[in-house]
Amino acid sequence: MSILSRFLSLFNGGMRAYKIQDSQRLRRIGVTAKNLQELLAKGCEKLQINESEVTVVIEDDGTVVDDEKFFRKLPAQTVFVFLKKGENWRGAGALIHDALSKLYCASRKNEIANQIRDLLTAEDAPEKIHIISQYLEMLETNVDSEDRAKHEDWFEDRAKHEDWFEGLNKKYKTKSEVMRHSAQTRVRSYFITAKEQIEKESDSDHKNSLISVMDDINNLLKKNDFHAFFFDRTSRGMMCDKKGWFTCEGPFDSKNCDKFHTINPYASRGYRQLFGLWNLDHIIEKSREVIPCLIEASKNLPKGKELNTDLLYKLLFTTENLKLVQIGCHKKAARPSGNITWKDFCV
Repeated sequence: MSILSRFLSLFNGGMRAYKIQDSQRLRRIGVTAKNLQELLAKGCEKLQINESEVTVVIEDDGTVVDDEKFFRKLPAQTVFVFLKKGENWRGAGALIHDALSKLYCASRKNEIANQIRDLLTAEDAPEKIHIISQYLEMLETNVDSEDRAKHEDWFEDRAKHEDWFEGLNKKYKTKSEVMRHSAQTRVRSYFITAKEQIEKESDSDHKNSLISVMDDINNLLKKNDFHAFFFDRTSRGMMCDKKGWFTCEGPFDSKNCDKFHTINPYASRGYRQLFGLWNLDHIIEKSREVIPCLIEASKNLPKGKELNTDLLYKLLFTTENLKLVQIGCHKKAARPSGNITWKDFCV
């Protein structure tokens, strides 16, 4: 519980606000309670359920709440489901899956439902509620309806799909312009962080030569438009198909994604926002291996040799070392080193 929540709780005599509902979700009611027993009593009265036969669970994942100590650790506004004898609650993920059975074609519903379950069970995903709300918005869009349009431009122009551009600068007139900018932003961030690491970790004797290499890299990036084509479905070299579907390439240590994650950010605003949680992941890590090896090469560069700008560019900014991965496949743990050595940067 946050300090503010504790203060408010003390100020209100220990009372905190919660939401309750029955298993059919016919009613959702706000109640205040200072302990589990009071919540139980008020909830049963409001929902007209026999208190001796009720089981209280958390709406999010179906966790049973029958311990006062555990109850006190839950935040205000938690939603509780009151179950009668014989009723079960499988959690929000199961609810969404059931909705998908009615709203979405069979070829897509299981795939999206599995992605939702991944997010609900991930211990390191505090943003899951926000993500799930975006999934729900996404499901309201029938992507296949795009195929009924006479021209693909119908999906590209702002005037034809204004909702998709909500919250974006008016300068963007097509979806591809937005997606190009998204790719450029990511690539620029890799360049900036790499340069900052070099400036911070290299010694004064070799810093100038390394900065010169990064200046060359920057010129190459400008020449290649900071790889805007990565996310542009109208460009050559794009990472999606012509309709805008992207496929997760799986964790850095796998050849593919065994969960078959896919997404089309061109289809709706919800998809576009959700795509921000997909990552361009370096197989050989940028900060732990690529840059340290480059710095070491600058210190030990043999006479007559120079630093390999082409290799650096390939490792930092091309799909030879970048994989597009859904958040559930993005492993953040340290990876085995030794994939490259400082000698690889000497040519």
